[in-house]
Formats: sequence, structure tokens, C-alpha cells
Amino acid sequence: MNRIGGKSNTGEGGEDPVRFTPMLNGDSKRSAIKQVASGRFGVTIWYLANADELQIKIVQGAKPGEGGELPGR
Repeated sequence: MNRIGGKSNTGEGGEDPVRFTPMLNGDSKRSAIKQVASGRFGVTIWYLANADELQIKIVQGAKPGEGGELPGR
């Protein structure tokens, strides 16, 4: 998506920081749009700093674990 100018989206589950490091060919795996609701589940300063756009969710009644990359443990 980044290569063609599209913007992928993460859920509030966060994103593996490994995706923020550019690949050898210059491409990036990071999602440009980050979601924030309650600030739990992997939402860190580093996560927010690596966003082009933030989606702040207010009063939606989101259930934990819907979307994002939650660790299996």
C-alpha cells in the first residue's frame, strides 16, 4: 500500500514495531493510519509517532481484541 500511495489502517491492537523499519529496497510495511480509542493494547508513543493520520474513536463501545495485532500470549 505504501508503495502505491495507499494508506493501510491498524486497529487499536497496535502494530509490531518491526514494521516501522524500512525494508532493504526502501519500502515500508508500516500502516499509515493508526486507531486510538482507550489507549490500551499496544498504543505507545512510538506507535503514534509512526502515523500519518490518527483515527480517534469516541463512544463506540469497541470490544477489546477486535483488530490490530494483539500478542497471542
